[in-house]
Amino acid sequence: MSVCPQEEKWVHVLKYVSAGIILTAMFMHAFDMFPYNIMVHISGAVLWTIVGFKWREPSILLNFLPQIFILGAGLIYEFLL
Repeated sequence: MSVCPQEEKWVHVLKYVSAGIILTAMFMHAFDMFPYNIMVHISGAVLWTIVGFKWREPSILLNFLPQIFILGAGLIYEFLL
């Protein structure tokens, strides 16, 4: 995983912050808070992607990296097209 214990702690905290952001986005989705839920979800997906790269974990990257592009495309469609 990580070489430096301080770096390990940083990624560990980032993991829980990311999970909280994703849960917040799900809550916002349940109460139809569009498009803010998408913006919050993208921020959580970006943070989880950073964790995935740091851990070199393909399953995390396979889950969250495409979400950034899919949700980003939806926001572009909503606001720019």
